[in-house]
Amino acid sequence: MKNDQQLSFRALRIFASVAESDTLTQAAEQLGITQSAVSQAIKQLESQTASELVIRRSKPIKLTASGKIFKEFVQHTLANAQRVISDIQMTSNSSVLRLNIGMIDSFAEIASRQIMQRIKPFATRLSIRTGVSGSLTDALLDHDLDMLVTSEPLEDHTDLDRYPILRDPFVMIVPNAYCLEQDVTPQWLSENVPFVHYAPQNRIGILIDLIAHRLSIKLKTHYELDSTQTLLRFVQAGHGWAMVTGLCLIRHPELLKGTKVLPLVDGANARYLSLLCHGGEFGNLPDKVASICQDIYTSDLIPKLTKIAPWFSEQAYTIEELPII
Repeated sequence: MKNDQQLSFRALRIFASVAESDTLTQAAEQLGITQSAVSQAIKQLESQTASELVIRRSKPIKLTASGKIFKEFVQHTLANAQRVISDIQMTSNSSVLRLNIGMIDSFAEIASRQIMQRIKPFATRLSIRTGVSGSLTDALLDHDLDMLVTSEPLEDHTDLDRYPILRDPFVMIVPNAYCLEQDVTPQWLSENVPFVHYAPQNRIGILIDLIAHRLSIKLKTHYELDSTQTLLRFVQAGHGWAMVTGLCLIRHPELLKGTKVLPLVDGANARYLSLLCHGGEFGNLPDKVASICQDIYTSDLIPKLTKIAPWFSEQAYTIEELPII
């Protein structure tokens, strides 16, 4: 590449448009400039790279082998530039960014304070709303929330971007009195011990019913509760056994006394938390927020889980992709 001239972002943007167009005229129309300006920009880039980049005589126009390599460079360069601009705008003292984030209760109760402290540099006003999944989902879809940390993937809403965060394993919590059996399995418990269930409107309750179906067991539900704290108290008092997730246990370790926390079928069942937001909004801030959530889970929450039971270290971890369920 010749060093007598700097590559201009204007020329790179023109080349990026040409690479996605059928003709130079079409690229010019999309950019709102003349075809002559497009041709001059391409010639300038070809001079600077000492390579032919575009086969103009082809209809539609095609990129040369060098042009294809250059296209990858241009796309990467422009994307990085846009990310930098977005970051500067978000952290600028002159920008006013109001950010409303929703979080399901089980995560917000143990992580919201740290998350707010870590996100504060990116927002001049930050609000975190908690509650059950259904109401938070409606708020996100109605644009009352900017982002939502949830276990619902909402796959039918293709306009939403998804940022995977963590795997939260389901476990069994059983009163000590029922753990005298040598082999305390979900099958044995479902046949011999009452079940303390979440209320039907709670997403964890829905997932537990799915797990029971997978395990081919019928739960003897005696109580339905909408509060994890109350559910743990019922189990602690010996009224039955329950299924919960690891995050549900961290907030109330005192309620685990007199009970056993046992893995559920080798940790094969879990819920997966992700951050959802409407596509194209807030630049790369959603990715930053998801990364902050992952860091807090790894550095603070997982160690608390392993104090409850060492095997959590193999079942609770951050994720880069949402599994196909």
